[in-house]
Amino acid sequence: MIEKEIENILKEFASVEYVISDANAFFAKFEIMHLNQDMMNHIQSKLAPLGYKAVISNLSTKTENGAHADIVILKIFSANNGYHDNVRPYQFLPETKSRWTWLSHPSVNLVLFVFTFIVVFITGAATIINREITDEWSWITGFQFSFALLGILSAHEFGHYFAAKYHKLNVTLPYFLPGILIPPYLFTGFGGTTLMPGTFGAFIRIKSPILNKKQLMDVGVAGPIAGFVVCLIVLIYGFTTAPDRSYAYQFYDPQSIYTGEPFWHFGNSLLFSFLGNTLAGNRMPEMYDIIHYPFIFAGWFGLLVTALNLLPIGQLDGGHITYSLLGKRQKYVGYFAFVAILVMGLLNNNNNWLIWAILILVLIKIKHPPVMNDHEELDRTRQILGIVSIIIFILCFIPDPIYLRGYTK
Repeated sequence: MIEKEIENILKEFASVEYVISDANAFFAKFEIMHLNQDMMNHIQSKLAPLGYKAVISNLSTKTENGAHADIVILKIFSANNGYHDNVRPYQFLPETKSRWTWLSHPSVNLVLFVFTFIVVFITGAATIINREITDEWSWITGFQFSFALLGILSAHEFGHYFAAKYHKLNVTLPYFLPGILIPPYLFTGFGGTTLMPGTFGAFIRIKSPILNKKQLMDVGVAGPIAGFVVCLIVLIYGFTTAPDRSYAYQFYDPQSIYTGEPFWHFGNSLLFSFLGNTLAGNRMPEMYDIIHYPFIFAGWFGLLVTALNLLPIGQLDGGHITYSLLGKRQKYVGYFAFVAILVMGLLNNNNNWLIWAILILVLIKIKHPPVMNDHEELDRTRQILGIVSIIIFILCFIPDPIYLRGYTK
């Protein structure tokens, strides 16, 4: 029946209330997050092979719990019969051109990447080995660190990018964010080494609406899995080629650890600990020394970024994945995760988690917004991918990423 075919078309991106026939036309009522001209063109292109056209008979907006949605009634009829009952095509207001459209030009992405590479390279060549920027650099260390770290971040972002392209979504190239070059004597880790990795990460922008949970899962899970695979390769190489522990002693006086003064440590995760102890054995560096090993430090940072992105909160990758699996029940997992972040920050006296909590409330949010078709369930393969991402999160998660502590036996 044609009603069922029309309903299946609309269910790709909307919550359909009914499709009924009336004389020579059909009327379909559905709810969608935001109806625009691009979406109407999409509907028309789906109806055209059936020999039908659509016009908007009624359009209204409802607000519920702060979320907005369009309630739409379409009149659908044979393309050969013209418009009926004097129903005119809905006239969408023309899109106003943003003054920020230049940000979508690929040259912007390239410039940001180059600047980020320079800062990360200098971080690897100078500051992570306790050198001032004006000192002689270790170019080999700089290239090792920058290729390893940016390789992980690039894999993550291009995972999202190609998944979005697969679903024909309008997506930008990755925007890399250069970090700040902080001389070691201003903000230091153990032995005077800067704690800054040289970048604040990267992101992409998806300009198209997400139509269903399948798209949301594919885009959400592709980044963390791709980045995790590259991170795993970097860590395996870093641990198998790690020199003896005494390698790090050239960057500071090892006797200084016995003074009783607290110094910076990097937190451990299940995967980092397992790989280090298995592959490096007694060459496994102390957690306050890993910053001096470019591949190991890049891999540690990659695990941290992966875990933070997989938190089941709002617009983070973990929020996308959890919403794909649980739908609107994601908010309960999000609230639990947010409370856990607050507890970790307070119990560990860690301001980093408290700052992260503020960012979640202000920018990321806890609840994930709905997709256009909220009722379509995931297939088994995508459910397994979601479970795999949860396992990756558990393996990568670092309860206390950076903290001050004195020497203990």
